[in-house]
Amino acid sequence: MTPHFSCDSEVYFDELDVNGVLHNSRYAVHVERALTAWFEAAGRGWRDPRDRHEDIVYAVREFTAEFLAPVTAPTVLRVDLRLDRVGRTSAVHRWRCSDAGVVVARGQRAIVKIDPATGTAKPWTGWFRSLVSSEV
Repeated sequence: MTPHFSCDSEVYFDELDVNGVLHNSRYAVHVERALTAWFEAAGRGWRDPRDRHEDIVYAVREFTAEFLAPVTAPTVLRVDLRLDRVGRTSAVHRWRCSDAGVVVARGQRAIVKIDPATGTAKPWTGWFRSLVSSEV
């Protein structure tokens, strides 16, 4: 698996706000869909919680967004993710959403791996750490 991943994410009519623009809160959903697709492409799916790899148990600590252009109709966004930094228990992804080749939003997302038994931060395994050092 490489430290970056891209996929398409469909924007539906009901995601548009009263002004006919993709609601700002929906970008987090599209980024999450892309991250899910990335883990599944790496063979680490999470459809069945019993099969979930321990590194896919995390909490979002921070989500930032810069909105550059409006999305004004249902479309297919291209979502690009890059695993930027991996710490002992946290990681930062940079993300970018494009519509027809135009970057419409970008930002970053910080996550912290959680021990489900205690609810506290837990170190990443070698598998997750290898994501940031893989060949592009």
